[in-house]
Amino acid sequence: MKILLFGPAGAGKTSLMRTTCLGYNFMKVLNLKPTKGVSRENFIFRGIMELNVWDLGGQERYMERYFSESQREIIFSEATTAVFMVDSSAIDPEVRDIFDKFLKFILEFSPKIDMIYVLLNKIDLQESKEDEFYEILTKNLNDGLMEKLSFTPVSVKEGSAQHRLIEILDYEIQKNTLSMQRLGKIRHLLDELKINTLSEYLLFNQPDGLLISSTFGKFESKPLKFMKFEIGTLDSNIYSIYQQIMELQNVSNLSPLSLSTVVYESENCWILVKEVSNGAVLMAVTRNKRPEVFSSVMNALTGDSFKNLKLFLISSEF
Repeated sequence: MKILLFGPAGAGKTSLMRTTCLGYNFMKVLNLKPTKGVSRENFIFRGIMELNVWDLGGQERYMERYFSESQREIIFSEATTAVFMVDSSAIDPEVRDIFDKFLKFILEFSPKIDMIYVLLNKIDLQESKEDEFYEILTKNLNDGLMEKLSFTPVSVKEGSAQHRLIEILDYEIQKNTLSMQRLGKIRHLLDELKINTLSEYLLFNQPDGLLISSTFGKFESKPLKFMKFEIGTLDSNIYSIYQQIMELQNVSNLSPLSLSTVVYESENCWILVKEVSNGAVLMAVTRNKRPEVFSSVMNALTGDSFKNLKLFLISSEF
């Protein structure tokens, strides 16, 4: 799935891509250097769809290259999602010319696109003039073209830009038959885990921290509340103790320890977090703290249903 992030320099395109797809916080992208030319990166969104994000540098010399006869088809063809982004605090009438060329070539070379998304970024700034920018970009556009445009005032700093991009990508998932089939299979496997355990299950995509599926049905985390699970190996001194214990028990061929399951507890329930594959983390939430409920979840996380989920995710990796 080709995602095109287009717009003038300083609009916040790279910051949006990295905070959404990599879970970076805003401070980590605050002083990014301008993108030079075309940056293409692959990401797995929600664990079910591969994104090929084209982040295009917005300096004038690059714009001339993108619109040139030799490059325009390469840049604008086969796009599934087109996002045009501007800095709403920096009014520049020349942006309209860039926008018109962008619309012309994206519709010419990717005619299957049914909606083009325009993000008016940096509305958190006092000098933001998103209404003026909207007037500049829409003046004299015909009704047919206006129906294909979706304008949204956003802020990467405050998280609304990321939330909007996630909404856009979720819409693309719903249009993708293979992604929906895969999502249905994952939900079925989670339901199997739920049976006889009195627990609910949530599966998260590790790189972006977004929910893949859950037994709750409709469930969303708030924008920028990314749950990027990183479950690493145990500290080396713990491993040395483990080594000594195994030696006392005459066990040879020691394998490295890994912290594959983490257990939390509250007054009302247990929460167990376990890696399923390199890109997914499963969370189980019990409905009470009875010992048999805890045991049933542990059995489920080591049984056939969990193994089937793991095998399906591994076999479906891009």
